[in-house]
Amino acid sequence: MKVICFFFRLILLILVISACRTTRNVQEDQFLLVKNKVEIINPAKEVSSGDLESLIHQKPNNRFLKIFPVKLWINGINRKWGEPPVVLDVPLITESEDQMMKYLNNIGYFGSNVSHDIKYRKKKARKVTYIVNLSDPYRLRDIAYAIKDEEIKIIVLSDTAQSLLKKASIFNTFNLDQERMRIAKLLNDNGYFGFNRDYVYYEVDSALNNKLMDIVVVIKNVTVPSSDINTPLHEEKHKVYYINDVFIHPGNKTFQPDTLVFDTLVEHLERRGDAVPHDYIFVYTPPMKIKPKLLMRSMFVEKDRKYNATDAQQSYKKLSNLRIFKYVDINFKESNTTRKNLPQKNYLDCTVQLIRFPVHSYSIEAQGTNSGGDLGIGGYLVYQNKNLFRGGEVFFIKLKGALEAQEGGTTQGVQERKLLFFNTYETGIEANLNFPQFLAPISQDIFSRYFRPTTTLNIGYYLQDRLDYQRTITNFSFGYLWSETKFKSHILYPADINFVKVTTTPGFDSILANESERYKNQYKDHLIVGSKYSYIYNNQDINKLGKYLYFRGNIEIAGNLLGLINNVAGNHTLPEGYKTIFGIRYSQYVKNDYDFRYYLNLNKKHSIVVRVAAGVAVPYANSIDIPFEKGFYGGGANGMRAWPLRFLGPGSYENTNPDIERVGDVMLEGNFEYRFNIYKVFEGGLFYDIGNIWFLSENETFPGGKFTFGNFAKELAMDVGFGIRLDFSYFLFRVDIAQRIKDPAYSEGSRWIIGKNRNWLNPWYNLGIGYPF
Repeated sequence: MKVICFFFRLILLILVISACRTTRNVQEDQFLLVKNKVEIINPAKEVSSGDLESLIHQKPNNRFLKIFPVKLWINGINRKWGEPPVVLDVPLITESEDQMMKYLNNIGYFGSNVSHDIKYRKKKARKVTYIVNLSDPYRLRDIAYAIKDEEIKIIVLSDTAQSLLKKASIFNTFNLDQERMRIAKLLNDNGYFGFNRDYVYYEVDSALNNKLMDIVVVIKNVTVPSSDINTPLHEEKHKVYYINDVFIHPGNKTFQPDTLVFDTLVEHLERRGDAVPHDYIFVYTPPMKIKPKLLMRSMFVEKDRKYNATDAQQSYKKLSNLRIFKYVDINFKESNTTRKNLPQKNYLDCTVQLIRFPVHSYSIEAQGTNSGGDLGIGGYLVYQNKNLFRGGEVFFIKLKGALEAQEGGTTQGVQERKLLFFNTYETGIEANLNFPQFLAPISQDIFSRYFRPTTTLNIGYYLQDRLDYQRTITNFSFGYLWSETKFKSHILYPADINFVKVTTTPGFDSILANESERYKNQYKDHLIVGSKYSYIYNNQDINKLGKYLYFRGNIEIAGNLLGLINNVAGNHTLPEGYKTIFGIRYSQYVKNDYDFRYYLNLNKKHSIVVRVAAGVAVPYANSIDIPFEKGFYGGGANGMRAWPLRFLGPGSYENTNPDIERVGDVMLEGNFEYRFNIYKVFEGGLFYDIGNIWFLSENETFPGGKFTFGNFAKELAMDVGFGIRLDFSYFLFRVDIAQRIKDPAYSEGSRWIIGKNRNWLNPWYNLGIGYPF
């Protein structure tokens, strides 16, 4: 620790010396730009100082935590790693003012004024203030439409409720452009293939008093060459297109010879409510390796229907979500088809080109593990089959192995069982099969085609060998996943079965002998048969910065079916106070938890994340406590980062036995994290964590662990810290260092631990892959 402190002080001294030399490379008649500021004299909610600040051409040197210009200081030592000083350029200030004026005109604040003021001190321009004096904005008085094509006019006028242009709203050219794109999409979804926003323009009359504008939305016809030399161009109405044939090429390869011979197959799909079935033409090289029905059910584009751009996009998404194609392309081409004895229409042929992933794949994955500070290594051997039964089913089987160096434990002779410096291990096998549909004995047509459903079957066996016990877990689950909308998704597992068998060491048995029955139950064999449901809302748009929300709510119920079977069978309660199935005690409980996150991207390099998580689990009937693996816990690299995993709480428990892992019935946790870029792949984070776990009732093993509304706020643990992250795009590695500032394990009045004694500084180091949340 003394060596680390010495190097830290040495680096700090070097940076201080460099800071004193920051202006040495600035010439006599130049000034180092320190800060820009936008000051709006008469603020309006429609005008953001941040938006105006983004238009400033010359930015000062980057600052760590927006306070310390570390890169500028480093430049005095090493120019390769540093950043040269930004010298004030007055002509760039004038250009910035012009950009701000143009922006204000675009959002309706015509006639506004932008000036600047510079505060100098020695060789520094300490602050350049852009002073913005807003005018009164122009507003829309009247909105009219000039549309020559009557059919288009009917469609557009019937949808004005969705228009982005509203009377009395402030004039905004960005809204006008968005409205052009909205109209184009509306018409694209009503058969107007090839219509784009360039056919929409505006006529604006601003020659009115009181800063009002009248706008006319004009949609022009198509201009085409004419055979009349006197009028070389003439106007035609936009064409409405219908789908003629849909060709699906399911077996394309990236490189395939021109000599391949293709077969064609016409298949019919009849959906609920359709008057006639829809035809799809498959073009393939025999044999057909994918069931045609799978691809037809993924298509929203249908023969004889009007062209619809949204249908094409949904088809693309659903085909991509099958996870068996690495390339999906859908294109449309005008067809010369004519239909006898039917009104003549304009037709499009739709061609779907699909290139598959290899059916069989193998992978080996290695990873570093960190369970509450206990470091280890792990690896996976994975086999995957994409298209197991020719219906887009994805099957994988995974072999897992891991070694870990654990501290503590009561087992005698731990040293003899070491492999290198690892003393615990975990191994297991897991098989998973996903079906791209609802696997149920009912018609698929009753479900919305937009759900993009998946049915998943999972079975696994795991062996965990710890210092004090050996646990085997056998599980089976059957569930459904589907998307309700772009932002909402659901996960339902009607069957989720876990059988846990535990073998404890003699040394650990001696500890358990003195503990409560509730604590002993965590290390006994038990069976969990239940169901669970999750609702997820995530409105993130990966193409946009800004803010977004993430919410996940889970509910899990276990044991009721087995309880009903026992009651019907007339099985009696054992002398120990519980019932069994096949000689195994089953768990009964209901568990509910929530996870809410708010992400605020200040810009591409700075963001703030706030997370709140809460949950409660209630054991009842055949259980007096929650199964260990289902309980809530605190600590670890993704939660309360100053405590090891499962070693926080419960409540104000004084931690008399540091080797006992803890789980609880109630969990409350909050996290705040500020993330920022340091240099290239290096990122930083400052964080604050608050939370704890509790029991719903008294527990002899953990006195002080019961949740009460009068005391829970006093028993919230707190920590602060910082992290260094390496973002390699495809994965992120992080080291988070956390320091406790409030520890509920201490007596009330002594829980704020900073400065309480000379040894209060005791940071906890966490290694992790990916962000904590």
